Amino acid sequence: MFNLKIKFMLAAAVLFIGGVSAANAQLASGAAIKADIPNSFVLRGETFPAGKYTIARTPSTIDSPSLMILRGDKTAAIFDTMQEESRTVAKDTVLIFDSVNGVDYLSKIVLSGDRVTMEIPKSRAEQTAFAKASKVQHVIVSEVNGF
Repeated sequence: MFNLKIKFMLAAAVLFIGGVSAANAQLASGAAIKADIPNSFVLRGETFPAGKYTIARTPSTIDSPSLMILRGDKTAAIFDTMQEESRTVAKDTVLIFDSVNGVDYLSKIVLSGDRVTMEIPKSRAEQTAFAKASKVQHVIVSEVNGF
C-alpha cells in the first residue's frame, strides 16, 4: 500500500513538472515575436516574401496555446506547433529555417530562456523534398525582437 502511494506521488510530480515545462515554451497571450526575415520562405506549403513579420498566439482563448498566427505586409497565416525538448536553455529568441534546394522552410521557433522549442510540423510536400535532398542546411534568423 505504501509503495503504491509513492508511485502515485512520483507520477503526479512528473506530470506537474512536464506541464510547467510545456507552459513555459508558449508565447504569453498578447506577446509577439517580431522578425525581419531576409529571404522568402515556405510555411504550410505557402511561400511568403522576405520582410518584416510578427508571430503571436491566436487571440481566441478557445484555440490551443500552440496555434500561432504569422502576420506580414498584406499576408497572414495560422499554423500549429509541437513542443520539442532541448538539452540546453536558449540564449536568444530565434527563428530556424531548413533550407533545401534553395527553398527555406520555417521549421522552429526558439524562445530565449526556454528548453522547449516550438517545432512546425512538415507538410507531405516538405517531407518529400527533404527525403530527396542530398543536403539540408539550417538557417537561423536572429534579428528577432519584441519578446
